[in-house]
Amino acid sequence: MSMSAYIIGGIYLYKTLRIVTNSIVSSVLSLSIYALNINIIYLQTTAMSESLFLCTLSAAIYYFMLAIQKKDNMYLIPAGLAVSAMCLVRYEALAILVASVVMVISYTWLQTRSYKKAESSTILYTTLACLGFAMWTIYLTIIFGDPLYWKNYYAGTPTEKLGAPIVESLSLIGAFWKYFTTVVWMNGLIPTLLALLAIPFAIYISIKQKSYYFMPVILSLAIFLFMMLTLMRNTPIDQPALTWANLLSPDTSYFLEFNIRYGLLMLPFITLLCSYLFISRFIIIKLAVFSLLLIQFYSYYHPSYSVLYQLPISVSINTTQGTPRDKALVAWLKQNYDHGLIMISALKHDPKMLQLGVNYKTFIHEGTGKYWRESRKDPQKYATWVIFDEYNKSDQVTKYVASSKNLDLYYNLIYDEDGMKVYKIKTKPEIEIKQ
Repeated sequence: MSMSAYIIGGIYLYKTLRIVTNSIVSSVLSLSIYALNINIIYLQTTAMSESLFLCTLSAAIYYFMLAIQKKDNMYLIPAGLAVSAMCLVRYEALAILVASVVMVISYTWLQTRSYKKAESSTILYTTLACLGFAMWTIYLTIIFGDPLYWKNYYAGTPTEKLGAPIVESLSLIGAFWKYFTTVVWMNGLIPTLLALLAIPFAIYISIKQKSYYFMPVILSLAIFLFMMLTLMRNTPIDQPALTWANLLSPDTSYFLEFNIRYGLLMLPFITLLCSYLFISRFIIIKLAVFSLLLIQFYSYYHPSYSVLYQLPISVSINTTQGTPRDKALVAWLKQNYDHGLIMISALKHDPKMLQLGVNYKTFIHEGTGKYWRESRKDPQKYATWVIFDEYNKSDQVTKYVASSKNLDLYYNLIYDEDGMKVYKIKTKPEIEIKQ
């Protein structure tokens, strides 16, 4: 699904670029910012939601563009359905929903100068656009008994959310810089700077052509505002600082990150803004933009510098990601692990599981059903090894097993460094799992 969404989203984005640039070459060059982004290429191979979200966002922007180009508000119907689908994918869609309603009523009134036409178009669009959120609300009411379950969950403190790191609330400026940094790391320093440089071009062209195309283009800014507001409350994002030292270092992508992928939600916005540079009548500007983008694309596969944080590198099996104690544990395990099943919390230690380089069938974790449930009480039933971080309350092995008498009864403590503990069974597990 993610791969299909990546392709369909690219098609919608290309068709939107054709409307903006009226040029196949400029559209293809602009589309490359989206299509060749190494992070979206990685995420479209996973079961994450970003690829599908960008697909629905690109579809919505395209149909808004068609409504403006054709001066036909019937295109608001597929636009509304796209936004409705978007609301079933990620909560950031709520920002697009609200902003798009304002955009629709503003555009239709400016275009027709008729309150009744603006009202009818807005009611038509809003009814369809709110459908997904209404369905989600019904689902939450039935399953959780709370139509605002999502709000109550995300309004809680970070410690209430399983596995989320503890963060401090940010000021408005701090939240802006935090998310801007995330956008730079995920979309690339060069495309982001080019998008900022394109803003005056977009304004000039929109005024000169008396075009309303800028309205769907800037729609994604609602996501930026939404992320700022959530960062001011409690949304955790861990990432490298946006400094010259990190930009000039080839090792920045080895930094332990958390939720940095949120920056990719601005990728269509950056792509569309950069397209305005390709329709400049000055050939020197086009050549300069093309050359800079080539540098960006080259860096994806030859990262001598970190003009982009690469998720594929940060999760690579050939890296030792994390703090010094994480690295020490992985190094020790690679030297000493010989056989048997390992009980570990995937919630907190999934990078270590990958870096150890053994088959995932080796692990007993939160996703292994009855084996996990039974091992929480009697780890000796299946596990030869038990690994946990006694200082981390979100570590599920710490929560259920660390204080169990079975550890000392059936296991030997063979590694204990800075809270990281590894136990190995004294005797063979009671039951062997066929692998």
